Amino acid sequence: MQSSLKFAPKWKLVAYTLLAIVMAFGNVVIAYVTKIMLNAAQYRQGDSGNLIRIASIGAATILIIMLSNFVYRYIKCAIIQDVNVYLKDKTMSYLIEQRSDSQKDGLSLMTNDLKQIETSKTTNELMIIAELVSFLLSVVVGLINSWILTLIFMVTTLIPGLVQRAFTKTIQAKAKVWETNNIAYTQSVNDGLNGAQTVGLYDAQSSTISKVVNSAKRMEEALKNLNFTQAAAGEVIMAFADIFSFILPFLVGAILMLQGQIGVGTLIMIVQLSNEFINPIVNIFEQLNAIKSTKPMWDKVEQALSFSADSTKSAKTGQFTGLKVEDATYSQGGREIFTHLNLTVAPNEKILLMAPSGWGKTTLLNLILGKIKPSEGHVYIDGEDVTGNWAEAHDNFSYVNQKPFIFDDTIKFNILLGRKVSPANLAKAVDSAGLTELVDEKGWDYQVGEKGANLSGGQIQRIEIARAFLSERPVLLADEATSALDPELSLAIHKTLLKKPNLAVIEVAHKISAAEKSLFDRIINLNGENEE
Repeated sequence: MQSSLKFAPKWKLVAYTLLAIVMAFGNVVIAYVTKIMLNAAQYRQGDSGNLIRIASIGAATILIIMLSNFVYRYIKCAIIQDVNVYLKDKTMSYLIEQRSDSQKDGLSLMTNDLKQIETSKTTNELMIIAELVSFLLSVVVGLINSWILTLIFMVTTLIPGLVQRAFTKTIQAKAKVWETNNIAYTQSVNDGLNGAQTVGLYDAQSSTISKVVNSAKRMEEALKNLNFTQAAAGEVIMAFADIFSFILPFLVGAILMLQGQIGVGTLIMIVQLSNEFINPIVNIFEQLNAIKSTKPMWDKVEQALSFSADSTKSAKTGQFTGLKVEDATYSQGGREIFTHLNLTVAPNEKILLMAPSGWGKTTLLNLILGKIKPSEGHVYIDGEDVTGNWAEAHDNFSYVNQKPFIFDDTIKFNILLGRKVSPANLAKAVDSAGLTELVDEKGWDYQVGEKGANLSGGQIQRIEIARAFLSERPVLLADEATSALDPELSLAIHKTLLKKPNLAVIEVAHKISAAEKSLFDRIINLNGENEE
């Protein structure tokens, strides 16, 4: 499992390490000042004024180190921020490029999992650096002052590490259980909130709340088990550390003092430094356990980190000369959705494909887009085989859904989707889609609300159409685009779509008025014969 710190700026990691060294000197200063003062008192060296001067120098040094620690903590927070932003960028790019229809895993990954990685992985990896610096500096100072005691402390600190290994697999297993239950809980909350209106209509609030609460109980139970196991491991490690890394070495130090080999100041100094032999090692083992608990989440993040979008495809060139679906059959779950389907579409041709609900019309459009591959047959665009090839096929198409997705943002963002276009092209697309009046009235920065709550159904559809027109792609696919609208508005939308020049349209529908049918060049009944 690679370190998340590799995605932080290198200069910040260097600065963090140097500042951690300065911070570690705080403990050394306290121990060294204690040694000087106690030895001076024991052996009657100097006077009270000398002791006060030593204490003053030590206090001033501590204050200077405190000021340095402000910068240390700021750099630490900045590194965590940099890593978080990088991981969110790569993960969101991966999720969007993958175009998964399921929000369940992606939502949990972008929220709970990445937060767990921040708190249990990135933060602990930074703390391990600081703990190692503190340990090494204390060991060096200890060796200089009493190599015997220092070596004893160093050897005995290996004991907690052996104890820690016994807990590793158990912690990883419980982390996996928690992660699975956490995903289920996130989806349960998402379903409960999104389905609140439906639940309210049928007075099913109690059962829905119970479903979410039960999911929360399972998640919290798993989290409790994980936290308790980690805490229990920490307690056992600390007990062994106290026995083998404190009591026994202190006994040896007391014997050396009785034999006159060291003074009381040196003994107290080594005991003081021993905290920096023991605590950093104990902390490091606990931090390693916490890092290991993030492995299931990090495995998913690594998929995003190793993913790269295909940037080798050249931009589409040349004129659209036609689309052909040849003898296509598509099966799913052992059931044939459609068989031996043939379809040709000429440039600028407006075609209506009619079939009852459940026939597989949306599946056919996904097949044309290259999102799915037929069991048999081929799809050709401009004479080239693009069967099941999203990368090659999709930039020939724009798409109008029955229920377009609307961002909780401005009118302008919802049309542009963040793309850079000239004001002239934007104005042209808005005018062609019939949105000029809305823009003039509300303004480009008008907030449309969650799911377009501040817009009418017709305005939402026209935003989707403006997106399509703005792309200037040769073929527009319409999937039951107006079935949820009233007849008058449906006809107006169709006039907008079907009178657009230099645009082929393939619309699938199960119900449409005679006036709207008259706007198409060709009508194909997918259950049978063609219509004029």
